Amino acid sequence: MEKRVIHKVLLCTICVVLFFSFGWSVLYVRHFVNNAMEGKGHVTNLVKSHSTKSNVYKPVVEFQTVEGATVEFTSWLGTSPPRFSVGESVSVYYDPRNPQSAIINDWLSLWGGSAILGGLTMIFAVIAYMMYFRVSFAKPRKQHNSAKV
Repeated sequence: MEKRVIHKVLLCTICVVLFFSFGWSVLYVRHFVNNAMEGKGHVTNLVKSHSTKSNVYKPVVEFQTVEGATVEFTSWLGTSPPRFSVGESVSVYYDPRNPQSAIINDWLSLWGGSAILGGLTMIFAVIAYMMYFRVSFAKPRKQHNSAKV
C-alpha cells in the first residue's frame, strides 16, 4: 500500500474512533444527569496532584444523600489555579445506587471531557478532509497556454 493511502486510512480511523468516543461521552453524561439525584455539598479539601509543568488541584466534596448518608468524593477534574476553595458550597449530581460516583454540577465537570473530544474530532476531521481531497494552501501555478495556430 502506498504510504499516503496508509496515512489517509489511519487518519480516518482516528476520526471515527474520536467521533464515537465523543458521542458515547455525550450520551453517558446525559444518561447520568437524567438518572442522578441532585444534592448540596461543600468543598472540604483540595488534593494537589503533580502534572508535567505545574500542580493541579482536585476538590474533595462532602454531601448528604437523600437517605441521610454522608458521602465524600474527589472530583476527576483538577485545575491550576484551583476552581473551588475550601468551604465553598457546590451542587452535585450522584447516582443513588453508587453515591461515590458523584460529579460537581458545573459545565466543565460535566461537559469538559466531551468538549475536548469534540474539538479533537473536528481537528482530525479537517486534517483528514484536507488530506483526502488534497487541499493545498499553496498558490496555484499559472498555466502556460501555448496553442499553435
